[in-house]
Amino acid sequence: MTAILDDMRRLDAAHARGEITAVDLAAAKAKLLDSVPDASEASRSAAPARRARRATIWPMLLLCVMVVTICAGAALVLTGDLMLSATLAITVLAAITIMLFRQLDG
Repeated sequence: MTAILDDMRRLDAAHARGEITAVDLAAAKAKLLDSVPDASEASRSAAPARRARRATIWPMLLLCVMVVTICAGAALVLTGDLMLSATLAITVLAAITIMLFRQLDG
């Protein structure tokens, strides 16, 4: 998209210098804008990829809950300290949440 804006600016500068006429400027800008795909076309092609990513989140979410439960339970059994096990569970949950968000970003 930046390249198209740069081309538009070059065309405007050429028109300001008198190198091209207003008709040529309009035709060149129309040609540039026609080369940009419609947003509706782009969203239609991206929709299946988003659905596929969404489908992979549920198993990861279930795994997240299981890992947090196991970590909290193990820490509680080993140390007997509820606060320590809760801290460990929250830390593991935060790490897994960050991993899931990175996976969503692609």
